Amino acid sequence: MNEIYVTVPGRLVADPEARNTKNGVPFAAFRVASTARRVNRSTGEFEDAGTSFVSVTAFRSLGANVAHSLHKGDPVVVHGRMRVNQWMRQDDTLATSVEIDAYSVGHDLSYGTTTFAKVSRAQVDRTDRLSDEAVQAAHARASGEELDAETDPYVVEDEEAFEPAEAALTNA
Repeated sequence: MNEIYVTVPGRLVADPEARNTKNGVPFAAFRVASTARRVNRSTGEFEDAGTSFVSVTAFRSLGANVAHSLHKGDPVVVHGRMRVNQWMRQDDTLATSVEIDAYSVGHDLSYGTTTFAKVSRAQVDRTDRLSDEAVQAAHARASGEELDAETDPYVVEDEEAFEPAEAALTNA
């Protein structure tokens, strides 16, 4: 089967949401807004040409590092495997979302500088991680789909704070 790999520059719409899959694998879910720029031929000026929103999931050490390092509004570059999902909303309209299973994420250095801090690396999981129910629930919340305790199987009353990257790696 062929897979589509993409690289998307953009800005984080909100802080990454740090969670764990039902098997205890840490991940971060976030959305990126990517706005194309085009030259207006009549004015010669650059203009926004539309914004695309992409849901991104980063697993294990990448997810822990994303949750620890990135914040709402940060310019980022995301590279990973793309998947397009479609579903029926409650009002019987068809909804579509684009998801990326991230293999690398970083600040877009076209807009500023950053400082790198090395952490130990966890084993990479190559299964279809985007199909995990906790991942789907996180993306549904991020894209505005209404969830409650009955439709979100991972709602917990006493959520623990997400551990920094080093602690998450020792638990993986």
